Amino acid sequence: MGLLKLIPDSFKILTIAFLCFTAGVGLGKEIIHQYEGQTFKPWGWQKPPLVLNCYGERLSPNYIDKSVDYWIMKGEEILFVEHKPIKSLCKKRNTIANGVIKIYEGKDITFDSENTLGLTKRKASITTGMVGANIYIRSGHYTIKNLLTHEIGHALGYTHVNIRGHIMHPLTELMGDKFWIP
Repeated sequence: MGLLKLIPDSFKILTIAFLCFTAGVGLGKEIIHQYEGQTFKPWGWQKPPLVLNCYGERLSPNYIDKSVDYWIMKGEEILFVEHKPIKSLCKKRNTIANGVIKIYEGKDITFDSENTLGLTKRKASITTGMVGANIYIRSGHYTIKNLLTHEIGHALGYTHVNIRGHIMHPLTELMGDKFWIP
């Protein structure tokens, strides 16, 4: 008990506040993780996003337009697609820009597995929903049927469903071009 008297009260309060803050952040992240895992579309956009082709000329505008049109037909809104964006908009590959879905060529180091062909990193807020997203398509795999459409689905806020033939199935070989809310 004598040792505790040597520690100033301000340090004790600061330590307790830090521990409470850390516990709160951890609990909040776990709640969001559970919510995302149990909800098919946990996040939506307040305003339609802009889509940028940061992959480059090898990714044909037709692939992007076809994928965007798929989601528009399902009721999603896209502000517009820019096939030749200003280079400075695409320069920061790891930064998620507000109001924008950026599509990049993904290098092997981007993916956690050899089997991963596409990856979407998204940023969302509890108060505003989707903020922005970056899509990474493994180099040379953009022509795989439904791959880009699937990743744009993630960028629009959808999660995976383990139903064969569904556009949001996590395995490319079991993915289809059908969409319905499970």
